[in-house]
Amino acid sequence: MKNSRFHLVLLALFGLSALTINAAQLASAKVLSVTGTVTSYAENGDESPLAVGEVLTQGDSVVTTALSNALLVFSNGSEIVVEENSSVTLAELAQEAFSGKKSYEQLQADPSKSQSLLELNYGKVSGHVKKLRAGSEFLIETPLGTAAIRGTNFTVEIRYNAERGEFILFVRNLNGKVDIISRYAGSFEYGRGNVGDKGFDTGISDDKSDPIPPAHIIVIRLSEDDPHCDDIVDRLKNYPPFKNEGTQPEVFTDDDDDDDVVTPEDQAVEIISPNT
Repeated sequence: MKNSRFHLVLLALFGLSALTINAAQLASAKVLSVTGTVTSYAENGDESPLAVGEVLTQGDSVVTTALSNALLVFSNGSEIVVEENSSVTLAELAQEAFSGKKSYEQLQADPSKSQSLLELNYGKVSGHVKKLRAGSEFLIETPLGTAAIRGTNFTVEIRYNAERGEFILFVRNLNGKVDIISRYAGSFEYGRGNVGDKGFDTGISDDKSDPIPPAHIIVIRLSEDDPHCDDIVDRLKNYPPFKNEGTQPEVFTDDDDDDDVVTPEDQAVEIISPNT
Protein backbone atom coordinates (compact mmCIF):
# COMPACT_ATOMS: atom_id res chain seq x y z
CA MET A 1 0.00 0.00 0.00
CA LYS A 2 1.74 3.14 -1.21
CA ASN A 3 1.74 6.03 1.25
CA SER A 4 0.94 8.99 -0.97
CA ARG A 5 0.83 11.27 2.07
CA PHE A 6 4.53 10.63 2.70
CA HIS A 7 5.50 11.49 -0.88
CA LEU A 8 3.54 14.77 -0.72
CA VAL A 9 5.20 15.68 2.57
CA LEU A 10 8.60 14.81 1.15
CA LEU A 11 8.10 17.08 -1.85
CA ALA A 12 6.76 19.90 0.32
CA LEU A 13 9.69 19.73 2.72
CA PHE A 14 12.54 19.41 0.26
CA GLY A 15 11.07 21.02 -2.87
CA LEU A 16 11.57 20.28 -6.54
CA SER A 17 15.14 21.55 -6.52
CA ALA A 18 18.73 20.48 -6.10
CA LEU A 19 18.02 20.31 -2.36
CA THR A 20 15.86 17.24 -2.98
CA ILE A 21 18.70 15.52 -4.79
CA ASN A 22 21.24 16.45 -2.12
CA ALA A 23 18.96 15.35 0.71
CA ALA A 24 18.44 11.97 -0.92
CA GLN A 25 22.17 11.55 -1.49
CA LEU A 26 23.01 12.41 2.12
CA ALA A 27 20.60 9.90 3.67
CA SER A 28 21.93 6.40 4.22
CA ALA A 29 22.01 3.41 6.55
CA LYS A 30 25.15 1.73 7.86
CA VAL A 31 25.38 -2.00 8.59
CA LEU A 32 26.58 -2.50 12.17
CA SER A 33 26.25 -6.27 12.46
CA VAL A 34 25.27 -9.31 10.40
CA THR A 35 24.35 -12.76 11.69
CA GLY A 36 23.88 -15.76 9.41
CA THR A 37 22.96 -15.40 5.75
CA VAL A 38 21.86 -11.90 4.75
CA THR A 39 21.73 -10.55 1.19
CA SER A 40 21.58 -6.96 -0.07
CA TYR A 41 19.88 -6.10 -3.35
CA ALA A 42 20.54 -2.90 -5.25
CA GLU A 43 17.70 -1.14 -7.03
CA ASN A 44 18.99 -2.50 -10.36
CA GLY A 45 18.73 -6.08 -9.07
CA ASP A 46 22.40 -6.67 -8.30
CA GLU A 47 22.83 -8.82 -5.19
CA SER A 48 25.68 -9.50 -2.80
CA PRO A 49 26.21 -10.81 0.74
CA LEU A 50 25.54 -8.03 3.24
CA ALA A 51 28.74 -7.00 5.03
CA VAL A 52 29.45 -5.06 8.23
CA GLY A 53 30.40 -1.49 7.34
CA GLU A 54 28.40 -1.49 4.10
CA VAL A 55 26.45 1.71 3.37
CA LEU A 56 22.91 1.27 2.06
CA THR A 57 21.06 4.01 0.20
CA GLN A 58 17.61 4.66 -1.21
CA GLY A 59 16.31 1.72 -3.25
CA ASP A 60 18.46 -0.94 -1.59
CA SER A 61 16.87 -4.01 0.00
CA VAL A 62 17.94 -6.39 2.77
CA VAL A 63 16.77 -10.01 2.86
CA THR A 64 17.46 -12.40 5.74
CA THR A 65 17.04 -16.16 5.96
CA ALA A 66 16.35 -18.45 8.93
CA LEU A 67 18.49 -17.78 12.03
CA SER A 68 19.84 -14.59 10.42
CA ASN A 69 19.51 -10.87 11.10
CA ALA A 70 21.12 -7.52 10.40
CA LEU A 71 21.46 -4.37 12.50
CA LEU A 72 21.28 -1.06 10.61
CA VAL A 73 21.74 2.51 11.85
CA PHE A 74 20.38 5.43 9.83
CA SER A 75 21.73 8.92 9.28
CA ASN A 76 19.12 10.26 11.73
CA GLY A 77 20.46 7.97 14.47
CA SER A 78 17.59 5.48 14.36
CA GLU A 79 18.33 1.76 14.50
CA ILE A 80 16.49 -1.27 13.18
CA VAL A 81 17.10 -5.00 13.30
CA VAL A 82 15.94 -6.88 10.22
CA GLU A 83 14.91 -10.13 11.89
CA GLU A 84 15.13 -13.62 10.39
CA ASN A 85 13.08 -14.55 7.30
CA SER A 86 12.43 -10.93 6.42
CA SER A 87 12.65 -8.57 3.45
CA VAL A 88 12.95 -4.78 3.76
CA THR A 89 13.37 -2.11 1.09
CA LEU A 90 14.73 1.38 1.83
CA ALA A 91 12.11 2.97 -0.41
CA GLU A 92 12.60 6.68 0.39
CA LEU A 93 15.45 8.32 2.32
CA ALA A 94 16.22 12.02 2.69
CA GLN A 95 18.37 13.87 5.22
CA GLU A 96 19.43 17.48 5.36
CA ALA A 97 23.14 18.09 5.98
CA PHE A 98 24.24 18.40 9.60
CA SER A 99 27.47 19.29 11.36
CA GLY A 100 29.40 17.37 14.00
CA LYS A 101 31.78 14.45 14.24
CA LYS A 102 29.51 11.90 15.90
CA SER A 103 28.98 8.60 14.13
CA TYR A 104 25.36 7.71 13.36
CA GLU A 105 25.05 5.25 16.25
CA GLN A 106 26.16 7.94 18.71
CA LEU A 107 23.32 10.29 17.80
CA GLN A 108 20.66 10.61 20.50
CA ALA A 109 18.21 12.59 18.34
CA ASP A 110 17.54 13.47 14.73
CA PRO A 111 20.40 15.91 13.89
CA SER A 112 18.51 17.48 10.97
CA LYS A 113 15.20 17.18 9.17
CA SER A 114 14.88 13.69 7.72
CA GLN A 115 12.42 11.47 5.89
CA SER A 116 12.55 7.67 5.96
CA LEU A 117 10.12 5.25 4.32
CA LEU A 118 10.89 1.55 4.69
CA GLU A 119 8.83 -1.10 2.93
CA LEU A 120 8.52 -4.28 4.99
CA ASN A 121 7.73 -6.77 2.24
CA TYR A 122 7.44 -9.69 4.65
CA GLY A 123 8.84 -10.67 8.02
CA LYS A 124 9.73 -8.53 11.01
CA VAL A 125 11.76 -5.50 12.01
CA SER A 126 12.37 -4.20 15.52
CA GLY A 127 14.26 -1.15 16.58
CA HIS A 128 14.53 2.28 18.14
CA VAL A 129 13.64 5.51 16.37
CA LYS A 130 15.41 8.40 18.09
CA LYS A 131 13.59 11.64 18.85
CA LEU A 132 12.67 13.24 15.53
CA ARG A 133 12.63 16.91 14.63
CA ALA A 134 9.43 18.68 13.65
CA GLY A 135 8.74 17.81 10.03
CA SER A 136 10.72 14.56 10.11
CA GLU A 137 9.07 11.18 9.54
CA PHE A 138 10.05 7.55 9.98
CA LEU A 139 7.52 5.24 8.32
CA ILE A 140 7.42 1.47 7.95
CA GLU A 141 4.99 0.48 5.24
CA THR A 142 3.40 -2.95 4.73
CA PRO A 143 0.59 -4.16 2.46
CA LEU A 144 -1.88 -3.93 5.36
CA GLY A 145 -0.83 -0.61 6.84
CA THR A 146 1.93 1.81 7.78
CA ALA A 147 3.50 2.42 11.18
CA ALA A 148 4.43 6.09 11.69
CA ILE A 149 7.07 6.05 14.43
CA ARG A 150 8.31 8.98 16.51
CA GLY A 151 10.80 8.27 19.25
CA THR A 152 10.17 4.76 20.55
CA ASN A 153 11.23 1.16 20.66
CA PHE A 154 8.95 -0.78 18.34
CA THR A 155 8.23 -3.96 16.42
CA VAL A 156 6.49 -4.26 13.04
CA GLU A 157 5.73 -7.69 11.59
CA ILE A 158 3.83 -8.86 8.50
CA ARG A 159 3.36 -12.59 8.02
CA TYR A 160 1.37 -14.97 5.86
CA ASN A 161 -0.31 -17.79 7.77
CA ALA A 162 -1.00 -20.71 5.47
CA GLU A 163 -3.13 -22.59 8.00
CA ARG A 164 -5.51 -19.65 8.45
CA GLY A 165 -5.12 -18.40 4.88
CA GLU A 166 -4.53 -14.82 5.95
CA PHE A 167 -1.98 -12.06 6.16
CA ILE A 168 -1.41 -10.62 9.62
CA LEU A 169 0.15 -7.28 10.56
CA PHE A 170 1.50 -6.67 14.07
CA VAL A 171 2.63 -3.25 15.28
CA ARG A 172 3.98 -2.92 18.83
CA ASN A 173 4.63 0.43 20.52
CA LEU A 174 6.86 -0.25 23.47
CA ASN A 175 7.30 3.13 25.13
CA GLY A 176 6.80 6.10 22.81
CA LYS A 177 4.66 7.39 19.95
CA VAL A 178 3.44 5.22 17.07
CA ASP A 179 0.45 5.79 14.77
CA ILE A 180 -1.15 3.07 12.67
CA ILE A 181 -2.28 4.13 9.19
CA SER A 182 -4.56 1.54 7.59
CA ARG A 183 -8.11 0.70 6.49
CA TYR A 184 -10.38 -0.60 9.22
CA ALA A 185 -13.82 0.12 10.62
CA GLY A 186 -14.46 1.60 14.04
CA SER A 187 -11.95 2.17 16.81
CA PHE A 188 -9.50 -0.19 18.47
CA GLU A 189 -10.52 -1.76 21.74
CA TYR A 190 -7.61 -3.29 23.62
CA GLY A 191 -8.19 -6.56 25.43
CA ARG A 192 -6.00 -9.09 27.18
CA GLY A 193 -2.32 -8.30 26.74
CA ASN A 194 -3.20 -4.78 25.54
CA VAL A 195 -3.85 -6.15 22.05
CA GLY A 196 -6.31 -4.56 19.62
CA ASP A 197 -7.45 -6.73 16.69
CA LYS A 198 -9.11 -5.55 13.45
CA GLY A 199 -9.80 -6.84 9.98
CA PHE A 200 -8.37 -4.93 7.01
CA ASP A 201 -11.46 -3.51 5.29
CA THR A 202 -11.04 -3.55 1.51
CA GLY A 203 -14.38 -1.75 1.22
CA ILE A 204 -12.86 1.42 2.68
CA SER A 205 -11.14 3.61 0.08
CA ASP A 206 -9.18 5.95 2.37
CA ASP A 207 -6.66 5.21 5.09
CA LYS A 208 -7.33 6.29 8.67
CA SER A 209 -4.81 6.98 11.40
CA ASP A 210 -4.93 6.25 15.12
CA PRO A 211 -2.27 6.41 17.85
CA ILE A 212 -1.14 3.18 19.49
CA PRO A 213 -0.71 3.72 23.25
CA PRO A 214 2.63 2.76 24.83
CA ALA A 215 2.90 -0.93 25.77
CA HIS A 216 0.09 -1.78 23.32
CA ILE A 217 -0.11 -3.84 20.12
CA ILE A 218 -2.43 -3.67 17.14
CA VAL A 219 -3.21 -6.62 14.89
CA ILE A 220 -4.70 -6.22 11.41
CA ARG A 221 -5.78 -9.24 9.36
CA LEU A 222 -6.65 -9.83 5.71
CA SER A 223 -8.09 -13.12 4.50
CA GLU A 224 -6.72 -14.57 1.30
CA ASP A 225 -10.34 -15.29 0.38
CA ASP A 226 -11.12 -11.57 0.27
CA PRO A 227 -11.96 -10.78 -3.38
CA HIS A 228 -9.66 -7.74 -3.24
CA CYS A 229 -6.72 -9.50 -1.61
CA ASP A 230 -4.69 -9.56 -4.81
CA ASP A 231 -5.13 -5.79 -5.13
CA ILE A 232 -3.52 -5.33 -1.72
CA VAL A 233 -0.88 -8.06 -1.63
CA ASP A 234 1.77 -8.57 -4.32
CA ARG A 235 2.19 -12.31 -4.80
CA LEU A 236 5.77 -11.89 -6.03
CA LYS A 237 6.87 -9.38 -3.41
CA ASN A 238 4.89 -10.08 -0.24
CA TYR A 239 4.65 -13.87 -0.20
CA PRO A 240 7.70 -15.16 1.72
CA PRO A 241 9.57 -18.12 0.23
CA PHE A 242 8.66 -20.19 3.30
CA LYS A 243 4.92 -19.38 3.07
CA ASN A 244 3.85 -23.03 2.95
CA GLU A 245 5.25 -23.72 6.40
CA GLY A 246 2.15 -22.19 7.96
CA THR A 247 4.08 -20.43 10.70
CA GLN A 248 2.11 -18.17 13.00
CA PRO A 249 3.38 -14.66 13.75
CA GLU A 250 4.49 -14.17 17.31
CA VAL A 251 1.71 -12.87 19.55
CA PHE A 252 3.03 -10.35 22.05
CA THR A 253 1.62 -9.86 25.52
CA ASP A 254 2.55 -7.52 28.29
CA ASP A 255 4.31 -10.43 29.98
CA ASP A 256 6.99 -10.47 27.28
CA ASP A 257 10.43 -9.22 28.14
CA ASP A 258 12.11 -6.35 26.30
CA ASP A 259 14.12 -8.43 23.84
CA ASP A 260 13.09 -6.11 21.00
CA VAL A 261 14.88 -3.11 22.50
CA VAL A 262 17.85 -2.33 20.29
CA THR A 263 20.98 -1.20 22.10
CA PRO A 264 23.83 -1.64 19.62
CA GLU A 265 27.25 -2.22 21.08
CA ASP A 266 30.20 -0.24 19.85
CA GLN A 267 31.18 -1.84 16.55
CA ALA A 268 34.26 0.36 16.17
CA VAL A 269 32.83 1.64 12.90
CA GLU A 270 33.21 5.36 12.31
CA ILE A 271 30.41 6.91 10.24
CA ILE A 272 31.08 10.46 9.11
CA SER A 273 28.31 13.05 9.11
CA PRO A 274 26.89 13.47 5.57
CA ASN A 275 28.09 17.05 5.16
CA THR A 276 31.74 16.05 5.71
